[in-house]
Amino acid sequence: MPSHPRLSRLSRAALLAILLAAGCSDATGPDDPAGLLAENRANWSNSGVTSYRYVISRSCECLPESAGPVTVEVRDGQVVSRRYGSGAAVSPQYSEIFTTVPGLFEVIQEAVNLPAASLAVRYHQTLGYPESIAIDWVAGAIDDEVSYRVNDFTILR
Repeated sequence: MPSHPRLSRLSRAALLAILLAAGCSDATGPDDPAGLLAENRANWSNSGVTSYRYVISRSCECLPESAGPVTVEVRDGQVVSRRYGSGAAVSPQYSEIFTTVPGLFEVIQEAVNLPAASLAVRYHQTLGYPESIAIDWVAGAIDDEVSYRVNDFTILR
């Protein structure tokens, strides 16, 4: 670090420590799901992406119709299409399961608020959308776990 005549040796050391901490520290860690959620919601919001398509699959003790995979297409923030791999439209009773990216953030928020016994989320590195979500709602309970996987995410123009 270049020396500046007005900075004492102690001041330079303190400034260097602050700069290193600012550049290297991570305010949220893997043990802070609420912080990670807020950070990635902000990344998503700042990305400006409002039209996109992705494939979502759920793993749960549930009916095949609520597991997918389903291709969800969103234009200007609104779902315009939800289709199973067969091409069949998703019935309205399952439409909320196959939601938008903000809807996936709400699923995570619910798990944080409850709180769920276990929550693991992997977020896209730059856009911030959830790539995978694994929730165990009640410790020791059987068949209450659910996971989501987002694949083939495409920004639409």
